[in-house]
Amino acid sequence: MAPLLLQLAVLGAALAAAALVLISIVAFTTATKMPALHRHEEEKFFLNAKGQKETLPSIWDSPTKQLSVVVPSYNEEKRNEILRSLMK
Repeated sequence: MAPLLLQLAVLGAALAAAALVLISIVAFTTATKMPALHRHEEEKFFLNAKGQKETLPSIWDSPTKQLSVVVPSYNEEKRNEILRSLMK
């Protein structure tokens, strides 16, 4: 009984792998390019902290090294008061 169950498990795994490969091949061959999306003129800009109009970055723009990191902390409200007093 155990060898039969092992054979069924192996057969099931092989069928699952074959199905995954088949689905991947079908998805790859039928995939199309992403459509060109139209953005309205007001969607192309944003206002920065100074109130100046800047263009929104695109996925096709060259990469930058700018990074913002937000780290939440325990008792953030209390710690912010201390941080503000240290920054003055």
